[in-house]
Amino acid sequence: MKIRIITAVIALAVFAGVLLAPPIVFTVALAAVILFMIYECYCATKADMPMKAVGMFSAVLMMGTVVFTWKINNKSPAFLVFLIAAIALSLLMYMTLTVARHGKRDYKEILSNAFLTIYIVLSMGSVWLAKEMYGTVVMLLIFICAWSTDTFAYFTGRIFGKHKLIPRVSPNKTVEGSIGGIIGSVIVCIIYIYITNRFLPLKNDSLINIRDGHTQYILFALFGAVGGVLSQIGDLAASAIKRDSDIKDFGWIFPGHGGFMDRFDSVMYIAPVLHILIMIILMI
Repeated sequence: MKIRIITAVIALAVFAGVLLAPPIVFTVALAAVILFMIYECYCATKADMPMKAVGMFSAVLMMGTVVFTWKINNKSPAFLVFLIAAIALSLLMYMTLTVARHGKRDYKEILSNAFLTIYIVLSMGSVWLAKEMYGTVVMLLIFICAWSTDTFAYFTGRIFGKHKLIPRVSPNKTVEGSIGGIIGSVIVCIIYIYITNRFLPLKNDSLINIRDGHTQYILFALFGAVGGVLSQIGDLAASAIKRDSDIKDFGWIFPGHGGFMDRFDSVMYIAPVLHILIMIILMI
């Protein structure tokens, strides 16, 4: 427990430093995290060097396309066109690898790693887009939902946990812990928006219609509830991959916590859905 707390404090300090630095630092740091996550997954699935090489190249291609086209003109349809083209090219490279490695690696192994690569890049890339589109305050909701759910679920489960959630995937998770995580996420999101309204008001005019009266608190509570559910699904999905790969953690970079995938598996599920919810809200 002591090691987990120390690691968490240091990681949060580094995270805060990245947010306070110039925007390019956040972009580079997030790209590095994505590459580490992909590498951890490839090690877990025992991918060989050609698969890793194609995976890394595909990830850089997709990330570079997103950043470059967004910076040039984020309102142009070209953004989506180039992103789809980058994904298509990545898939073509994996299909070519399937032919080249036929007889040496099963196509299921290659294409499952292709899915993981695209899944990680697009999901974590949504974190970067959230910061670009809605600002740091809104982007932090993704992490707040994920980490508050994880914290409340852990302690609620230890104190009140009696009924196993999905023991074949994650033996230690309980129904009580799951409920506690969702409630905790809602509470923390409400506190978060109260604090930001007092000391750091939202400045993005595109979110003006969720800033009126009590509506904002209701919507942030909704973010917390949805984020709490998605956070746990993402965590369970990563646990299932670890069980099938016969490993305890994806990595070791965070003592007591595992690797980058172990820390961001729940974030990946939340980030894309946050965009969808905000877009729906802005259209209402």
